[in-house]
Amino acid sequence: MAATLCLSGGVARASDAKTHLIRDAVVNGQSIYLSDLLPESSPSAVRIPAREILIGRSPQAGSTRVLSGGDIVRVLNDGDLLGQVDVPEQIVVHRLGHLVTREEVAEAIRRMLAGNQTFGNVQIAPEDVRFAARVMVPAQNAELHVTRVELDPALQKMKFWLASGAEPALLPFMAMARATCTPCGSDEGTQPLTTQNSPQQIWGTITSTSAERARPTLDSGRPGNSAPPLVEAGKTALLHLVSGPQMQMYLAAVALERGVFGQTVRVRIQSTGKVLFAHVVGRNQLEANL
Repeated sequence: MAATLCLSGGVARASDAKTHLIRDAVVNGQSIYLSDLLPESSPSAVRIPAREILIGRSPQAGSTRVLSGGDIVRVLNDGDLLGQVDVPEQIVVHRLGHLVTREEVAEAIRRMLAGNQTFGNVQIAPEDVRFAARVMVPAQNAELHVTRVELDPALQKMKFWLASGAEPALLPFMAMARATCTPCGSDEGTQPLTTQNSPQQIWGTITSTSAERARPTLDSGRPGNSAPPLVEAGKTALLHLVSGPQMQMYLAAVALERGVFGQTVRVRIQSTGKVLFAHVVGRNQLEANL
């Protein structure tokens, strides 16, 4: 039979009058309190103060943590409850978890896309979502939100980094999806998001409203301007696209005109054909805000 630690005044002994901590506990929050380790039949004189005694950090959602009896005793050593509880040699603590589904990821992506001017016509289906690792969160509603997006023209996929509002300690995880687009004014249904699609097929007719929002700050063709061009017309550059405070993307774009540092030039996103204005910030490097 397993031994039980019962310390009172530094002396180990057994006592049936004491409350025995359970050997297998389940928690929901991010921290383990002594009250989580008590049986349901424990007296209120023990349970109420036990709610204020922090034992340690909970395991990650869907996993377990083993607490040693000695560690628990050290936490209780300065309080009055040590003489009222029996501490086993170890306690296994389980944390409930919810496995994030492809449907939840697809819905978070759709919410982000719906509010984004550049990718408003892109559609993501749950069956097209892939993420390598199992992602567990403590709540049924993971409160997922997209923090970063990248296009991979070679794979014809979009990469999304997502974070969980229900589990802030969870590091952002990446999901990949094959994207399709709904052409504006077309009855052809959805089409793959590829470099072969024309701007009209993917985004509808390009209007002049976006062009009117920006004007060149420098003119590299103007006589007397000796600044060296950092982007060349027809050449590919890396476009840093910022949309709001929480989302940014790095895309391959083709410069439609040459530009020097600080100049605003027209560029075309390589994978979608979307034309917009971007600032030259370095050698073959552009930046734009939506």
